[in-house]
Amino acid sequence: MENEEMLEQTNEPAEETAQTDETTETIVEEPAQPTEPMFTKSQMQEEINNAVEKRIARERRKLDREYKESLSKYQELAYLTQQGLKANSLEDTLEKSREFYGKQGITYVPSNEEDDEIIGKAYAQEIISETDNLKELEDTFKRLSSKDNPTNRDKIIIDNLSSEIQTRKRIATLESIGVKEEEYNSSEFKQFASQFTKETPIENVYEIYKKNTNVKPLANPGSMKSIPGKEKKDFISEAEYDKMSEKEIEDNLDLIRQSMTKW
Repeated sequence: MENEEMLEQTNEPAEETAQTDETTETIVEEPAQPTEPMFTKSQMQEEINNAVEKRIARERRKLDREYKESLSKYQELAYLTQQGLKANSLEDTLEKSREFYGKQGITYVPSNEEDDEIIGKAYAQEIISETDNLKELEDTFKRLSSKDNPTNRDKIIIDNLSSEIQTRKRIATLESIGVKEEEYNSSEFKQFASQFTKETPIENVYEIYKKNTNVKPLANPGSMKSIPGKEKKDFISEAEYDKMSEKEIEDNLDLIRQSMTKW
């Protein structure tokens, strides 16, 4: 009997154990794709250049408007004075005015030399920046040079224009023999060329310079615009300009105007 019960127990089907294989799903994150910049470097530089040009143009329009307003008043004053003194010309009007007011102890005191230097250089630089054509610049120089009795300010303007004309001619001469403008403007060449008089042909100066130095192509001409450790700078960036005091701007007005064309 016991054997039969054991047999029955043995014949009972075993319980099936359900086994569930848990599968772990691994999520691999793909690397983020780099976002395209809103502007390329050249586009950003173009935006900066446009902004600077607009600001310069705005300032020029303001100065031009103020100049025309002042000129209109001076023209009216000159006409009335000339008619009142029955003078034949502007020079005659000035002479009679000096005589008339001189008897009353009134004399004209010219502006000081420092003002003439600042204003003269600024006006010359404005002419230079607006005149790309060498022939036009030479015509302006000749016109100003032919003035009767030029003032000290006129002389400063004339000297600056003369210097610019000579510089442009020297650059053109060197470019004709394969020398780039960047090399002419390098501090090394300028320092070497300063040992010679202005009458020495620039191509001769360069030949001597080339023989006495290891002349190599400029890897990055722009980096030579402002060289650390040099006392005299030949370029002022817009960021440097924004940090300058009024006195510093006044002392570097010519260089600032020259640098602004490259911002």
